[in-house]
Amino acid sequence: MGLREDSVWNEILSSCVDMASSNAQDVVRQLDMAGVEYMEGLAQFQDTGETDTLVVTKEDGHMHKVFADKILLATGSKPYQPPEIPFDGRRIFDSDSINGMNFLPKSIAITGSGIISIEYAKILRNLGAEVTLIIRDQVPRNALMKIGLDKDVAAVLVAALIRSGITIIKGAQVKEFTVPSVEDEKNGIRPPVKLKLEAKGGGKLPTGVADELKCDVYMAAVGRAPNTQSLNLPDSIVMDEYG
Repeated sequence: MGLREDSVWNEILSSCVDMASSNAQDVVRQLDMAGVEYMEGLAQFQDTGETDTLVVTKEDGHMHKVFADKILLATGSKPYQPPEIPFDGRRIFDSDSINGMNFLPKSIAITGSGIISIEYAKILRNLGAEVTLIIRDQVPRNALMKIGLDKDVAAVLVAALIRSGITIIKGAQVKEFTVPSVEDEKNGIRPPVKLKLEAKGGGKLPTGVADELKCDVYMAAVGRAPNTQSLNLPDSIVMDEYG
């Protein structure tokens, strides 16, 4: 159609934002129609340790107390960010921040073997990017089975990924990142992100597997962490190591 690549990408981002906003507004309308009181703000338990009262702080700073016999915590999650990955929201992304990526990459490397990493791999491959999936497990099908997929479905899915032109590096992990600075990106030229690879748990990769990978952007999709830190949870609610 003669459109520039950045115009197409901006149109995609704009459409996604409009769709998300429309969906959110529709949910609020449905709650209202069902007679559900909807309050937007930050909810926390009181310092007293009681589990029947929440304090909701709205954006304007006003605080409201909400009393209930039962309280259901359904606060969602955010991507887990391993400390060794230099997330910057510019070239190194998690599975949320990548939605704000301001250009369509020509190549992307994705760490992760779950549904989210596969979804983004397929999306970006369909948009024309070269996609490399880096998986710690030696058998991609087994990695998918660990998250609950039927073994036959998992095998077909892996075969479909390969058939679509997605490269899968098995039994590997990223040990070192070299990320170009903003100053390095001049005249619209983006030097690549360089990833040093090693075998799962450290050590050398198998013969024939390159230990360096270059890409426009990198994304980690290595699990999610629950949004429980800001709830001021009372001692009676016991959290496990994952929150």
